[in-house]
Parts: sequence; structure tokens; C-alpha cells
Amino acid sequence: MIPRFSLKYGDVFCTSESLDEKKTDSGLLYTLPDGVKVTLKAKELGGFDAIEWVLHFENTSLENSEILSEIYDCDVLLPLDIPPETKPGYMPKDGSLCVISMKGTVDGSNYWKKDALSASEFEFTPEWLEKGQRKKSFANFGARSSDTFMPFFDVTAKGKGYICAIGWSGGWTASFERTEGGCIMKSGLSDASFYLKPGEKIRTTSVLVMKYDDEEEKHNKFRALIREHFSHKNEGRTARDGLMAFELWGGLPTDEMKRRIGELKDHGIRFEEIWIDAGWYGNCTNCTDTFSGDWGTKTGDWFVNKNVHPGKLSDVAECARDADMNLMLWIEAERAVNGTEIYKKHPEWFMDDGHGGMHKVLKFGNEEAFSYIKETICHYIRELKLSCYRQDSNVPLSDYFSNNDEEGRRGITEITHITKLYELWDYLLSEFPGLIIDNCASGGRRIDIETLKRSIPFFRSDYQCNFNENSEVLQAHNANISCYIPYNGCTSKTKNDDYAIRSSYSASWGGAYYNAIFQDMTEEDFVWAKKISDEYLRIRKYFPKDFYNHGSVRFDDTSWAIFQYHDRNTDSGIVLAFRREKSPFGTANITLKGVKGDYTFENLNDGTKFMGSAEMKITLPDKRSSVIFEYRK
Repeated sequence: MIPRFSLKYGDVFCTSESLDEKKTDSGLLYTLPDGVKVTLKAKELGGFDAIEWVLHFENTSLENSEILSEIYDCDVLLPLDIPPETKPGYMPKDGSLCVISMKGTVDGSNYWKKDALSASEFEFTPEWLEKGQRKKSFANFGARSSDTFMPFFDVTAKGKGYICAIGWSGGWTASFERTEGGCIMKSGLSDASFYLKPGEKIRTTSVLVMKYDDEEEKHNKFRALIREHFSHKNEGRTARDGLMAFELWGGLPTDEMKRRIGELKDHGIRFEEIWIDAGWYGNCTNCTDTFSGDWGTKTGDWFVNKNVHPGKLSDVAECARDADMNLMLWIEAERAVNGTEIYKKHPEWFMDDGHGGMHKVLKFGNEEAFSYIKETICHYIRELKLSCYRQDSNVPLSDYFSNNDEEGRRGITEITHITKLYELWDYLLSEFPGLIIDNCASGGRRIDIETLKRSIPFFRSDYQCNFNENSEVLQAHNANISCYIPYNGCTSKTKNDDYAIRSSYSASWGGAYYNAIFQDMTEEDFVWAKKISDEYLRIRKYFPKDFYNHGSVRFDDTSWAIFQYHDRNTDSGIVLAFRREKSPFGTANITLKGVKGDYTFENLNDGTKFMGSAEMKITLPDKRSSVIFEYRK
């Protein structure tokens, strides 16, 4: 695969083939007519038949450039052996040219009240490029990369194809068009038409294309590619696969936080982070759950509420470390509410959406504003010795960006903001070795290869905010997102319920069953919580490995969900099986993948062991029940 791009410069359409190309130490250099230089930086990812590239633009002249528009960082032919088109009115044949898209997060306001709608997040949808629709286009919503559509696509024909990903945490667009010999893929910024000022440098979207020849193993090949080149573990930044966090609502008084941490310690319940969520700031005296206090109107004023935390959380951090845990703190770095002290003091630091809304967005392109938020975050990481910084993003950003663009510079505000976001995260990871960034983003609305390089989507969906979440929704999410993303996270607020908590197991996992003031724990609950934490710690190493789904991928309470995670290096793994509450079948027969010969299996429900092979019969007499098997050679 040779990286190609195209763009319009003034009134002239240009392609990488039509421009003079020069090899430099920085990459392939192309020069537009009046001195604008385009550098294509590409990296071949050995062993994966994959290549990643990104474009950088620089105006080296003393004048404003012509308008750059219709910038497609990716404009390539994906060669495929395509069968003839079917006749009109007939279903496409097996092996026909198809683009498989992945749904992103849905309906930002009420989806969490609708189980079936929420369960459709991360679903795969095939689009056949046949007569009547030889081209299909996609775009996300609100300049958050995985809102509406995920920036991951599978282009396939006859069981072979390409998995393609876009690296941009703002607005993107992608199209796929059937042509002689394959499919033309174009992708880039969703809405950009701008000139560059003298000396100005920018970057645009990155692109990843991985070729595959094995339909059955394509997802595990891509998962391995993400693990090795596009994860929070890149460049040896941390050895940890993910987070294991115990949630406390931020407005719980310090004494209550310390009491609950002490209860975990006394009962031998192990976590790695004490996760302090929103609500730790403001001025209220009663802020004990999400629904009380003034925290919502104080978002943006990042000062610890001394009415409920007189020690400014330092004593909570010390209590956590005494229990062999560290703190994880929630901050929404980009947003402030109208009326907050920071907004009144520095209105010039913030962007308005043009509609008079109460939410303001910090201008990352303003150096004073950027330095302020960087130092604020660094202060809390240093003072509290955070092992995880949790960054949220709760408003669509597109209107803020477009409302603040200069005339003739549409898209520059977004480009600046997103590249400064990467600069912020890169700085934090460099300054604080071992730090993990949790990319919260309203529950999975900023998942792309650029954020995956730097963070973990610990909340792949905000559906899990519910105190009575439907376990089958969590299972449906896991069945699909795990095909691409090995390091993702989930939680459950349900206690004393193995079926519910196991439905939330992922490479990162959080216990949220004792986070609000109205939740309590009995001695029986603590015994259960220790069992669950011990169980998760035993098997967590398998979740980033090869993933196979042997059951349902949908929200269907009459079926089974069955997940297999296999470590090919140790020839071991686990099987998680869920018989859903209306399934009429007490037995499921599956064929395990990646296993050869006989293995020792252990049933983690009761500790029994037996010898078995790839052909596996799973029996669950009770509806809405689960079992975990660990197998080893």
C-alpha cells in the first residue's frame, strides 16, 4: 500500500501523484505552487501488512496561502478481487464488495433510558457496494470522533480485505467507492476550507490501513496491531494493561470516603485505584450523590470543595495508599459553565457555541488558557500522586469550533484544539511516567487511533452510569467493540450479582456498587466483593488477548453470550458464558479457537477441574446465570 492524498489548492485539484515528491528525513515532501509544503510521514508496521500516515502542512512564504480545501489525507485504491455485481433486485452474493461500518455512541440525551437503542452501540452494519449504491459515505457528529460512527471500517470481498482507521478526535469524513480493481477510500477532516498564515504549521488526520487474507482471524490481527502500536502502553509508558478502580462519588465527605476505603482494606478487597468521580469541587455542604449539590454549576472551577474535603483530598490519597491503592481523579478540562469564577475572570479564554448556551469551551489555542489547564491538571497529579487522570468531554464541540473560526479559516479552530489536546496528553505522559489517562468523553465519544495511543476508554459507554443497568446491554457492547479495541473498560453498579458484574468484565474494570451515599454493604456483600475482585485479578490478563465470540452479538434475552479470550503465547485462556434470562436452552455447544489437543479446565464457579479439548459443552441449568472456565495446557 502506497499512501496517497488529494486536496484542492485555490482552484486547482492536486494529488500526491501530480506533485513533485522529495524524500527527506521527515518524510515525503510535496510543495504547492506558492511555497506551502506538505509532508507525508508514513510508518510501515512490520508483521501486520499495515501502514500508518499523517500529513503536515507549513506555509513557508511571507504571504497568506491560497485556500486549502477538500483535503483527503487518504485517497487510495484498496485493491480487491471483486465478483461481478448481482442483478438488480437480488441479494448480494457471498464475497461481494462490502464496507462494514461500526456504530458509535448514540442519542446523547436519552439513550441510556432505552436498552435496545443503547445496545446498538458498536454494532456492525454491512453496506454492499453494488448497482444503485456504488459509493457510501460516513461522518461522525459533534466533532467527537466516535459519536454516531466509529472511525473504523472493514472493506472486504471474497473473504479478504482491509481494516481502515482514522486518527482524528474531532470531525472526520470517509467515503468508499467501487471501482475497477477494488475500492477507492477517501478520508479527512469533515469541514475544512482555510488559508495558512505566514509561518503557520498544522497537521490533519492520520490514517491506518491493515490488509488481511484470513476472514476468521482479521479482528485478532487488528487487536494485536492496536496492542503493539496504538495503545496506552506504547513506548513502554506503562506495564499495566488497564485500570482496576473502585468508584467513590466526588461529593462524598472525606470521612465517608476514608471509611469505605478502610472497609475495603479490612475485608481484603483489592483494587488499584480509588476513583473519585465528579462532584469533588463546588461550595455545597451536601453533595453526597449525583443529584445533590452545586457541582454541576461549578464545572470549570477546579478547586476542591473544602466544606466536604477540608484536607483537599490529600488525606483521602494517603488513606488509599495505606490500603495499597492510588487515586484516580475526574476533571472535564475543556468545559466551564457560564457564571463560574474562571469564566468571569477570563472570558477571553473560552469559546461560545453561538447559541447563547450555558456551556463554554476552553480555547486550547490560547496559550494562557492552555497553560492554565495544563498546570491545573499537573497540580492534582503531583499533589495527590494520581495514577490515573480521568478526562471527560460532555458537550458536542462542532458549533464552538465553527463559531470561532476566522473568515476564510474554516476548520482551523478545530485543528488547533485537537492538536493541542494531543500535546497536553503527550506532556502528561512524559512528565508523569506510569500515568494512565482515562478518555471518558461522555462515555466512549472520542475513540480513535490517536486517543488509543495515549489513553484508555474506561467508560466505553455512559449506559453503565445506570444504577440498574441491563447486563445484556453490557454483553452486546462487549461482543462488538472487542473485535477492534483490546483495551476498553466497563463497570457495573450492581452488587451481589455475579451475572451482572461478570457482564462488565473487560481489560479495564471498575467496581461502582458502593459509590453513592444511598448504597450500603452488608457483611455478605463484602464477602461477595472480595470473591469478585479476586476472580477479576486472576483472569484480567486474558482480556487484551485474542477474542472470539461464540454467542450472540445483539440485545436478545433468549440467547446465550459466550466470550473466549485466548493467550497464544501461554496457550491458555478463559471462556465466559451467560445464559440469558429467557433462554430456553440449558446447554450450549461450542468449538474453541486457537486450541489444539487436551487442556485442563477449571470451573471458577465451584473450583472443579476436568480435562477437555476444543469441543466444549457448557451446561447452565438456571436462567440468567453465568460461568467462567479457565483452561491451560
